[in-house]
Amino acid sequence: MVAARETEVLAVDPQEPDPRAIQRAAEVLLDGGLVVLPTDTVYGLVCDPRLPEAVRRIYHVKGRSSDLPLALLLHDMSQVSAQVEEIPESAVLAMQQFWPGALTVVLRDRSEATAAVRAGRDTIGLRLPAHVVPRLVAGNVGAPLASTSANRSGEPAPATAEGAVRQLAGLVQLVLDAGPAPVRVESTVITFAADPPRLLRAGAISLARLREVLGEVREN
Repeated sequence: MVAARETEVLAVDPQEPDPRAIQRAAEVLLDGGLVVLPTDTVYGLVCDPRLPEAVRRIYHVKGRSSDLPLALLLHDMSQVSAQVEEIPESAVLAMQQFWPGALTVVLRDRSEATAAVRAGRDTIGLRLPAHVVPRLVAGNVGAPLASTSANRSGEPAPATAEGAVRQLAGLVQLVLDAGPAPVRVESTVITFAADPPRLLRAGAISLARLREVLGEVREN
């Protein structure tokens, strides 16, 4: 287990982040550490999902129930097919319409590669954020990033690095500060493991907008 003695904070430009900061984040993650970084919605707490001990640390640091899965932040669309084999046409339509953006798409998945983040479920949540920082970090890590909002469970999801640091200082190795998250509302979560698709969490994209694009979407 990698212990966080003092949290390092690096300021990064949200449009053109310093490659050295991106590489530093990737090094921390590949070493089993935890990183807080910006997304388009809120700040996220991430680790390398291929390292089960790092995944366990996210749950411990956040105080998150072990039966709640983590989502994966992607580098690009090509990583979807690397994570799941079956992608319904409605899910493809949602990704085409709302990605990059504030929609987490839940698909069926039973692969060993994602077992640590699925919390015993047969589905996985995927998102391609509309923010260059997490996409670049995922690209440098060479894998999607296991992710949850950068707050202690039960506390508000932070829209700024300062908000995340107040809750997680000393518990994570690195924070990338790119200023306020643009949307400041958590992503909408929709599962395509159900037919018709079902809304699991209301968020930045409204149910009305989902229905406009996808047709029937059930409420949770």
